[in-house]
Amino acid sequence: MSGALVAVLVIHWPFLIGVVVGAYLGAVTVLLLVLLAIADGSLFPRLGRALEDEVGLELRKAPGVFAVVSGVSFAHRDVDHVVLARAGCFAVEVKATFGRRRRLHDVPELPSKLAQAHDGARQIQRLLASRGVALQVTPVLILTGSGAPDMALAERHEDVLVVALRHGHAWRSKLTGLGPSLDEATAQIAADELLDYRRQRTDYELSHSR
Repeated sequence: MSGALVAVLVIHWPFLIGVVVGAYLGAVTVLLLVLLAIADGSLFPRLGRALEDEVGLELRKAPGVFAVVSGVSFAHRDVDHVVLARAGCFAVEVKATFGRRRRLHDVPELPSKLAQAHDGARQIQRLLASRGVALQVTPVLILTGSGAPDMALAERHEDVLVVALRHGHAWRSKLTGLGPSLDEATAQIAADELLDYRRQRTDYELSHSR
C-alpha cells in the first residue's frame, strides 16, 4: 500500500515510478528470503557461521599467532577455532549474543557457554596428547554480536578466558604473551595433527551419512 501511494504521488514521472516499484519489489524479495530462512531454521546457523568466520579472520591477523585450525568436530560438539600462538595453545568458542547488555553476567546462559569452552579445550588437549603432542590448552570464550558486553579487558572465569570481539586488543595481548611458551616448530606439528584429524573426521562423517 505504501508503494502504491508513493507511485501515485510520482505518477507524472515514469522514471521515478520505476525506481519506486523496483525498490519495493527488492525489499519484498529480501523480506521473503529472510522469512523463509527463519521458517526452515537456517538463518541463525548461517549467522553463527558468519560470525565464527569473522572471528577466525581476526585470530589469523593477531600478532604472535603461528596457526589457526577451525572447525574441529567431535562426537557431540565442535571447537570453533584452535589457536597455536607464541603464548600457547587456545581452544576458542565463539558465541553471539544480541540486544543491549553492558555486563558479562547479563549474558544469557553464561555458565553453559563457559562450560562448553572448558570442555572443548579439554577435548583438544586429550586429542593432541593422543597424537604425541603434549600441550596445555587454554579455553577462550569470545563474545560477539550487538549484545556482547562492553569489556575493555579480558576476564578469567576459573580457567576460561572471556573476551569481547570488539575489543581486539584485550585478547590479542593474551595471544602475543609476555614471553614465548610455545615454539613455532611444535605449533606446526600440533597444527598438522589437528588438520589430519579433521580430515579423518570429515571422511568418517561423510561415510556414515550415506
